[in-house]
Amino acid sequence: MISDMKKRKWKTVRMVVQIAVIMLIASPLLGASFFHGNLAGGALFGISLSDPLAFLQATLASRMFIPSFLLAALLIAALYFFTGGRSFCSWVCPVSLLTEIGDSLRRRIGMGERSFPLAWTRWTLAVVLAVSLLAKVPLFEVISPIGITTRAVMFKAWLPLAIVAAIVAVELFVARRIWCRSLCPVGGFYSLLGRFSPVRIRFERERCTFCGDCEKICHFEEVLDYPLRGGGSQVVAGDCTRCGDCVDVCRTRALKFGTGYR
Repeated sequence: MISDMKKRKWKTVRMVVQIAVIMLIASPLLGASFFHGNLAGGALFGISLSDPLAFLQATLASRMFIPSFLLAALLIAALYFFTGGRSFCSWVCPVSLLTEIGDSLRRRIGMGERSFPLAWTRWTLAVVLAVSLLAKVPLFEVISPIGITTRAVMFKAWLPLAIVAAIVAVELFVARRIWCRSLCPVGGFYSLLGRFSPVRIRFERERCTFCGDCEKICHFEEVLDYPLRGGGSQVVAGDCTRCGDCVDVCRTRALKFGTGYR
């Protein structure tokens, strides 16, 4: 048991962080007062925080620019820029936690092997922003599975979780990780930051045996194309979630976390 946890060090740490985030959101229910809000916006120890995409939607919908909200959004954008952009998806997002559990089940039953392009998230991002501007409503914040999940935790509103359950069902039987891979505009937004983040997965070609284990376990295996086949020394794709699964599974330590640009 301990040996297995050592082998999956990053996955273990990541799941602890994901559960801690859910507990943070639920903390007001336990009488705590240091956090209020959800992943779209809130305050931690009195510091206002706002999801950058939620801020953009609200700004476009209201046609109003509020500097204090901009600062709150920039704090979060800076955090995810330095930690890897789509690190939000693998380390924080509660929907990703649920779909990852579903993905493990999908592998066991051997269904839902179809996949759709990662680039679709950028298109859904564009659609969400356009709808916010034209309809004058930040619609995605109402129907977002992320928001639905956090509201379920905060207010014990379980019925809307049927949408999340439907996503998991589609991923089990039709197409793997379809929400995170191809539909989530939040992932599309953070992938733009991830392309330039200084935290990256480094690749040491001389250590690699090209066994393919990293691609089998990667949530978005296309991100490994450049180092494995393109001669790169690090993963540069913005869609890399920095989940650490490839680092955990690499028996020769050809993959590891690093900082800086090569």
